[in-house]
Amino acid sequence: MGLLDDLKQQAASVEIDSAEQRRIYLSNMGLIDGAMRAVMAYFYELANQLKVVKPASPHTYRVWGVGEFTQMSMTLAAANSRNKVLEGGDHPDYVEFITEWQGRESLRTVCSSQSAAKHLKEQMWQYGCKLEEKIQTAPDGKFIRSSITIAPLVPTRFRFDAVYETGKIRLNIRNLANLGEDQHLLSPAQCTPVLCEELAKAMLGKPHHLAELLG
Repeated sequence: MGLLDDLKQQAASVEIDSAEQRRIYLSNMGLIDGAMRAVMAYFYELANQLKVVKPASPHTYRVWGVGEFTQMSMTLAAANSRNKVLEGGDHPDYVEFITEWQGRESLRTVCSSQSAAKHLKEQMWQYGCKLEEKIQTAPDGKFIRSSITIAPLVPTRFRFDAVYETGKIRLNIRNLANLGEDQHLLSPAQCTPVLCEELAKAMLGKPHHLAELLG
């Protein structure tokens, strides 16, 4: 085989691979699009019902070394999404469901070291909690202590991000039954109204099989 024939063969192979990759990409796009729209439909309806019922949270949210929030009431339930243009059409970029739980009293603590105060603040910000800080310093400007007040408001969030390039959906779960975040990379087949239902059950303290679906 001559050089030209060899190059032609390589070019044909590249074209075949590219066509197959594009076929897989478009197939993934369709699967993700359908899954994301089903997720949005479920959480949109769930938010509408929760706005009326306004249940109390069955969970205790502990801030280690500080205190805990209990007997929290729902003050917000909302579902939203954003699309992006792919292949000349609008496809879901992310779907997000958020509830906010309001407690009775703020949590207060005093940190005698800047590193401890910084760690607590970063942790609370990561979980979407609001706080106020008052820093006491010596006449020479040296740090003495930090007084931190954490507002009695805890957001619970389920966020589904479409990753079209890999054919996956990334699920971020924040403050489901305690303060913390979990992330899962799922297939479109896993992101169904059944999964949404189990997330809602776990949030409301009802028996659920969430771990089995995310495993």
